[in-house]
Amino acid sequence: MNTLTTSLLKTTLTASLLLSLPMMGLAATPQKWKLDVPKTNVDFQVAYLGKGSVEGQFHKMDGAINYDVKNPTNTTINFTVNTNSVDAGGNLRNAFLRRKELLNSAQYPTMTFVSKKVSMINAKEANVTGDFTVLGQTKPLTVKVTLTDVVNDPATKKPILKFKATGLINRYTYGVTAFPKVIGNMIPLEISGNLIAAN
Repeated sequence: MNTLTTSLLKTTLTASLLLSLPMMGLAATPQKWKLDVPKTNVDFQVAYLGKGSVEGQFHKMDGAINYDVKNPTNTTINFTVNTNSVDAGGNLRNAFLRRKELLNSAQYPTMTFVSKKVSMINAKEANVTGDFTVLGQTKPLTVKVTLTDVVNDPATKKPILKFKATGLINRYTYGVTAFPKVIGNMIPLEISGNLIAAN
């Protein structure tokens, strides 16, 4: 694909994004956005005892998403999740997940994701590939990021851009093979929240 075609494609995707996100009465859409950390959720799901699944979340995280409407492929994502903040619905279950054979929260209190490449799927979706580090091991991971809506924050009256990032982690890849008959190896992960104007 030549430079001119690439440039036209990027311009078309950007224009489509601006037109496809509902404005909800907003006077203008900000060009640059950043992560609203307090409004961000980190959720997961894991197969349990082969009969169903257990849903949970991590309550403590920090990070940054820097998104530029005019240059979406330059988006950067950086997340840090506190593994000790895992909550799967009960103290016994949480303690089980924190143990040495699984999250090993005592020795590895955080897991991180740092983006390296953004590939646009369409105007509102992209595959973001980066380094995912857990239990002291770093492996490549691709997450799908979807921009869902632009609305006015009812409290601040300022625009917010809602997003969702989804990925699938194979715990065996990181050497976490304990309790194969109790919990599944494939773990869907979802990060959702708001982006707020950065300028």
